[in-house]
Amino acid sequence: MIKINKKNIWVSNTTKAYQIYQILRLVSLVLISLLLVKSSFDRNQTSAFELFLFIANIGSFFWTMGISNAILSYYPKLSSAEKTKFFTNIFVLLQGIGLVVGFISYITSGFSLAIGNPYIDNRSLMLLAIYILLYAPTLLVESKYIIDKSSDILLRYGIILYGIQLVAVVIVVLFFHSIQSIFIVMVAWIFIKWIWTIRTISLDLNQVSLKLIKIFLLFTLPIIAHILLGNGMEFIDGILVEKNFDSSQFSVYRYGAREFPIILILIGALRSVMIPEAVNDIHSTAQKIKNKTTKLILIFFPIAIVLIFISKYLFRYFYNEDYAYSALLFIIYLLIISSRIILSEVFIYAKHKNKTLMYVSFVELVFNIVLSIILMQFYGIAGIAFATFIAFLLSKMFLAYYTQKILGIKLKEYLNIGIYLFFTLLLYIAFWIELWLMNSGNLN
Repeated sequence: MIKINKKNIWVSNTTKAYQIYQILRLVSLVLISLLLVKSSFDRNQTSAFELFLFIANIGSFFWTMGISNAILSYYPKLSSAEKTKFFTNIFVLLQGIGLVVGFISYITSGFSLAIGNPYIDNRSLMLLAIYILLYAPTLLVESKYIIDKSSDILLRYGIILYGIQLVAVVIVVLFFHSIQSIFIVMVAWIFIKWIWTIRTISLDLNQVSLKLIKIFLLFTLPIIAHILLGNGMEFIDGILVEKNFDSSQFSVYRYGAREFPIILILIGALRSVMIPEAVNDIHSTAQKIKNKTTKLILIFFPIAIVLIFISKYLFRYFYNEDYAYSALLFIIYLLIISSRIILSEVFIYAKHKNKTLMYVSFVELVFNIVLSIILMQFYGIAGIAFATFIAFLLSKMFLAYYTQKILGIKLKEYLNIGIYLFFTLLLYIAFWIELWLMNSGNLN
């Protein structure tokens, strides 16, 4: 008689559901950006929309992502009584932080980034503050669905949520053709997500415990610092572009300076789902990661290589000639896939070595800033992209070394080294060939 491991099936389903959920989020945002360009919004208007989202993210990404990652490794260790009131208390924590950050964003004109922007006036800043306030607790929905292994519900949630977002923006673009109207739609949409969160976690303010919030916050602080330092460079890059280049170049930068979106989502979702698994069983989780990342390499590294050669044509077709330079930025960011696929941090999270991640991220951030400032003097915005790739690669190499030497988990346990090196070499060769072709005059 064949025995079926139901636990493994659930893990697989949850992983796939969360990956599809993140893909839906990406598809919605990409289609909205394409819609704006194709609907005759000029570069200053599209840049205003990108800046609206950029400011919202820069004010909240590090603590929302940090708390989200902390939940996945912290929750499995709680008692039954603590689990019952856990999500209500984290909702209160997130809502409180969101209130403070939203207020600061409003009184500082979007952390000074929106000063002088004709499309982000005082009313838009108020909408931005409300967006940040409502956005903060909504991450709890995904976390709860992952922990509960509610894969079907998570998938339906993503389809409904991002379907509403896309349809609402399409209607506004067609009938109002106003960036400010799109800001209103984004706030209305995040309000729907906020209400969904309250219903999903069964919010009960009678269960609020300041002691529980304090203990969790102390546990989370190193992870928040790690996210701020490790992922903050994306936003520092944006600030460097905003302050050192023409304002119309911001959307050119934002459309191009993105990693391979599908692989980024799949790896991110895999990492999130594997963290609570690794808390309970490190080595079996390592084998699962090895199997799954091998499949990702075999599928997406060849696709990345093809994209390197055709991106300049895709950007001209889907956007227009004004965004041709975005293709160069995109193929630089494609190289980051070779570092992103190494998931050493899963085991560091599982072992609660959060301070290690924080220290490594700090060194990476400082190195990245210095290198970005140097390289942009010679290569413009592309120099900033190169600096990000180099800094992230060195950071991942150290984390892999730390995981092997300190935690005793060898790289070969969670990565197929032979397949990885072969396709990484092909990826780098393809990049340098395409860069030579662009320098020969194929990119305007």
